[in-house]
Amino acid sequence: MVIKHNGKTNPLLSFSNTWDILGPFQIGTREASWGADPLECLGGFRALEPDSRAEYRSSLAPNGLVSWSYHQLDTHAVDPTVAEAVLIVDFPEVDWRFLQSVYGWAALQYQAWARGYLEISADLPQTITFYTDNVIEFWLDNKLYFGGDFYAYRRAPLVLHLAAGKYKVDIRLVRDVRAMGGIGLPNVSIKLKAEISNGTLAMVEQKLLVSDIVDGTLASPFASIPVRNETRGWVDILEIESLNATCVAGMLENASLRLAPGQSRPFPFLLSVQGPSFEPLSLKVTYATSEAPESLLSTVIFHKFLERTIHSPHKFTYLHPGGIVSYAILRAPSNQAICEVKDSNLPILLNLHGAGLEADSKQVRHMLDPVPDLHAWVLFPTGVTPWSSDDWHTWGFADVEAAIKAIPDWIKIVGWKWPSVDADKWLVSGHSNGGQGTWYALTHRPDKIVGAAPVSGYSSIQSYVPYQTWAEADPRVTLAVQNSLRSFRHELLVRNFNGIPIMQQHGSADDNVPPFHSRRMNQLISQSSDDPCHEYRELEGKNHWFEGVMSTPLLRKFYNEILGNGTEPPQLPQKFGIVIANPADIASCGGLVVDQLVTPDQLGKIEVAQDTTTAAWVLTTSNILRFHFTPTGTSMSFTQEIIVDKGSLNLPLGHERFECWLVRSEEGSWHVSDDRTWMMGQRYGAQLGPLDSILHTSGRFLIRISSKEIFDTALQVSRNLFQYFAADSEIVDLNTDAVLRQGNVISVALGPDLPESVPWFHSINVLADHGLVVRKHNGQKRIFQFEEGLGAIFLRPLPLGRLELVIWGYESCGLRLAARLVPMLTGVGQPEFVIVGKRCTWAGAAGAHAMGSFDNFWSLSETSFVG
Repeated sequence: MVIKHNGKTNPLLSFSNTWDILGPFQIGTREASWGADPLECLGGFRALEPDSRAEYRSSLAPNGLVSWSYHQLDTHAVDPTVAEAVLIVDFPEVDWRFLQSVYGWAALQYQAWARGYLEISADLPQTITFYTDNVIEFWLDNKLYFGGDFYAYRRAPLVLHLAAGKYKVDIRLVRDVRAMGGIGLPNVSIKLKAEISNGTLAMVEQKLLVSDIVDGTLASPFASIPVRNETRGWVDILEIESLNATCVAGMLENASLRLAPGQSRPFPFLLSVQGPSFEPLSLKVTYATSEAPESLLSTVIFHKFLERTIHSPHKFTYLHPGGIVSYAILRAPSNQAICEVKDSNLPILLNLHGAGLEADSKQVRHMLDPVPDLHAWVLFPTGVTPWSSDDWHTWGFADVEAAIKAIPDWIKIVGWKWPSVDADKWLVSGHSNGGQGTWYALTHRPDKIVGAAPVSGYSSIQSYVPYQTWAEADPRVTLAVQNSLRSFRHELLVRNFNGIPIMQQHGSADDNVPPFHSRRMNQLISQSSDDPCHEYRELEGKNHWFEGVMSTPLLRKFYNEILGNGTEPPQLPQKFGIVIANPADIASCGGLVVDQLVTPDQLGKIEVAQDTTTAAWVLTTSNILRFHFTPTGTSMSFTQEIIVDKGSLNLPLGHERFECWLVRSEEGSWHVSDDRTWMMGQRYGAQLGPLDSILHTSGRFLIRISSKEIFDTALQVSRNLFQYFAADSEIVDLNTDAVLRQGNVISVALGPDLPESVPWFHSINVLADHGLVVRKHNGQKRIFQFEEGLGAIFLRPLPLGRLELVIWGYESCGLRLAARLVPMLTGVGQPEFVIVGKRCTWAGAAGAHAMGSFDNFWSLSETSFVG
């Protein structure tokens, strides 16, 4: 319906032109997920009304006081069924330059609040999709929505069902240097969009993911499209079929895909294309709704194939371990490279893109065009999203390895008859965030890397924008938060890549990632090895990005040197070291794989030397409980004789094929064991690590809920997983059997009960008549009485090495606080368990009742904080 007045069309949706602003207030790097809003001491911004005479305490403003102001919308584009608003907010009265001179970029981060209104002028209630670019948290008509769309992905907008009227919109403005930059006036720019929906199943056609056609062949059968349930009931997608005679489409799984009301999910399917010509694709999707289950509905989506030559960079798809379809850009070896290498299997040159870039963008796809004849397969992974989901870490790096594993499938599909791929030999390069990803690859997958070129990359999350402006907390809290991030603190892990050739390149005038990061890593590498195989070059006057940054003469020479020597594995030094932050993240180093640490709260270390006379390996360990050997391409041979912490051991034949473990006793002596029963009741593999270990899922997430009252929380978790990781999740009843599923489980519960756990987990429980019970490492119990704001989020084991993430709240406030800590943005620092309280709303992590780690037996570690 369109309303007309005096012959003019009036919009059905509109945002207010003037917005009331209150701020700025202090906030630390990625602290917003913990709460940390000082206005919560006053009942929250939602409880305040604009008052020109009112003043509020702030550590950022002159005289320590801030007051209300207002801003006009910078743009206000209106369509009868669409309303858009761009709001740019700054605070010129604050002396940002002085603050930055003391605290650096951390001082340019702040939070504020903005209030405006969304007006609906239609006669009938409307279904509305609501997009919130660069927003992490907002209240709409006094209802909280956490997660938003901080990176402006527009993958999972909110679905609202609203009657006519004027709705208050309170938006928490969070300025984040990593996302918004540290140069120029530190303003915050957000974009809102409200659009009237037809209230059906939405297929996001512009985000349809299909492989390219490569010399007449579809490069991969896997395809996917985001779907969104804009009805008020549940939707089941039943079938997909092609309307083209030359194409066949089918469901990826036998079961239907179910969407909860308001839920967005990726819909994966299979495609097969036959014939010499490729007409635009037409696909019919059939679905049913719970509102009218007897009626089958359908929609048609269209796609025009892109055709590429086999040697040009092209898109191919594959399955991510999380059960979703992802893609990478692949460039096969050129004809000249094929002629020069003849029958050798060629290594892979991995190029990791920077933050905010699609791998399929012109900038990334053609980044290495100036070096067309490299003796390698050139792979541009996406990491699932333009921000690589989590900075090329857990979820993003799983995507890298899935893309590598998919190349042999590509070879079969397109009929490639020339040199194959050596999937265990990588030359890794990357720019900016991709440069940091290169450090991650070096520290976590060293045995696969024949060379690396981190370009203009930051050294670690914590070093990019420091954390000193977080709310002041007990040092044990700070320790727990930072401990949960230590696997990404590459400065601590440089020992892992001794002997690997590295070429660092950085512009001397880089104002995005200051050259200090590369200089520091250069210094640490030099200090960690007697004979470092690395070189550092600073390009005079060059900024962060310039045309040809990844193909400078310096890098071309390095690529050709690494790839032109037959890619012989790097020579392991006679002495090298291993530093383990989380055994689940770090693969073999020098053929050694650490399975367990003695305590999870400190780094594990192994120093290795080879006796020049006997060739025996001599190992000195610190905080290592269990490790084993694995075959590797390094040139240092395995031996049966090994000395560990001055004790001599003889290993059985075949030990390098993972037939035994070396295990440390409580007394400190070592023995060889092939007993596998330790995996029953102990943490191992992907179960190790902080909350983001839940991202090690094999299959889609299963979100279980105990009642209708917590459906909104489950929907928020699902939306955020899809928004920030493109991850898939299914919302089901808590009684659904999770044992038979493949993926990890997220259980959401409210009230004086918790869902049952496996028998060997006793650390955190709820007693209906007492409160939340935390059992310390010494067996003592700490009971937190039921009260407003009490909640918990923690990991629990599932059989076969899987994980369950529990989100529990005594009442709605506690549940909301716990749910905020589900992994979403990197750098938040979520330990393995957190007990939250209402004080977290204004004090952030400093307001938590308890947090820390579990040991190898799922008991609280000794250093965990329990208030």
